[in-house]
Amino acid sequence: MNQLKHIIFLVSLTLALSINSEPSGHYKWDFPTDHGAHQEFNTEWWYFTGHLTSATKENYGFELTFFRVATSAKKLDSNEWIPSQVYLAHFALTDDNTQKFDFFDRLNRDSFQMAGAELNTLHVWNGDWRVTLAKETIEIFAQTSSIQLQLQLDGSLPIILQGENGYSKKNHEGSQSSYYYSMPKLTGVGKLQVGNKVANITSANVWFDHEFFNSEINSQNVNPFQQSVGKGYTGWDWFALQLDDGNNLMVAQVRSGNKTKGHYYFGTWSDQSGNKKQIDQSMIKVVVSDNWKSKESKINYPSKWNIKVLDLGIDVIVTPSVSNQELNLHHLNQLSYWEGRCFVNGSHSGFAYVELVGYEEHQ
Repeated sequence: MNQLKHIIFLVSLTLALSINSEPSGHYKWDFPTDHGAHQEFNTEWWYFTGHLTSATKENYGFELTFFRVATSAKKLDSNEWIPSQVYLAHFALTDDNTQKFDFFDRLNRDSFQMAGAELNTLHVWNGDWRVTLAKETIEIFAQTSSIQLQLQLDGSLPIILQGENGYSKKNHEGSQSSYYYSMPKLTGVGKLQVGNKVANITSANVWFDHEFFNSEINSQNVNPFQQSVGKGYTGWDWFALQLDDGNNLMVAQVRSGNKTKGHYYFGTWSDQSGNKKQIDQSMIKVVVSDNWKSKESKINYPSKWNIKVLDLGIDVIVTPSVSNQELNLHHLNQLSYWEGRCFVNGSHSGFAYVELVGYEEHQ
């Protein structure tokens, strides 16, 4: 109970924030500096999702994400107990071979170096979970009592600025936006240990997303994941497709609570050289053809999709490799979302990661 009170106190500090800056279309990007934290914004995340193949041809998916949320407290050098930033982290592993899904989460303050993010480069950590850019290599490390993942990825690959020069609108009104870029196909190798079994990862294809923005809704009565899409919107469906032809596709559906207005869509197609095409929302069609109900949360999630991008001739079916890839957040009042590895078939083939947020609000 004391731990619960402490967590509630930390999270409550994030909801009365002074906003120092707002995203606009005129940001001047500078890498590797912009891989780091942007503390003039109150919310930021670094998202790594990927597909792993071992030397024995076993297939896995993983998610390792870090969230930074600013508090209203000012950091005092003499008082490490007052946090100016709260950091959450999620680590998940999907095992296609056993059809097993494991999930772990952490919440720490920035005090005593428990968690943090450097300002001028990619180095973010929560406990011993970390992602670091060392020269042109991105190193990923996460471990639990039963799982350890180590990856070394090529960090020199092209950066894709989502939206207009990295300015990404999240709804019809443009009332909520973020700065958003991706490195959609980081390749590399590594090692995965599950229990006593060690797998040498000979192929890793990892999607890296980095977003920073200011949350619009300052209310503890609202699902915090909805703060990034604006009032009147209930959640989102995000699709990150790595296609076998070497190209990549990001499509997002922001679900509107107003049936007349309809959902808001945005997306980007990109190739291996860094060329990209921003997709007009009228060209995106997402149709659900199956569902899966969680026994733990009782949430009914979409579980199979037909995604079309009309002007690109893309018409694919996206299907989860494991039905149950639900993350139940122990540190956020038992909020849940679904994020998992999927197969892509149809006009194009490949693999995808899909994220489904906000479905618990409308059961």
